[in-house]
Amino acid sequence: TQKAPSVQVYFRHPAEKGKENTFHCYAESFHPPKINITLLKNGIPMENVQQSDLSFKKDWTFERLVYAKVIPDGKAEFACKVEHITLPQPMIYKLDQEY
Repeated sequence: TQKAPSVQVYFRHPAEKGKENTFHCYAESFHPPKINITLLKNGIPMENVQQSDLSFKKDWTFERLVYAKVIPDGKAEFACKVEHITLPQPMIYKLDQEY
């Protein structure tokens, strides 16, 4: 059975301008396991991105965490682009930043 991913975007720590943080994009509860997750800064794919191993949950759906070190400046927009067979088009999930 195909199931669309549930996606969360967040910083590891409360955001502070000029202070290093980790931007996370977490996708869970999706099936089949093939998924593309791209981290974006101002709409441009980020470099030095890392990801967890693809793992599965008790209900046999999958999860993956993609993350990168960033230094928020209060102006840059961070987002996550998710591509999965259950989605009619790539979905963009923007990080809601409050300082």
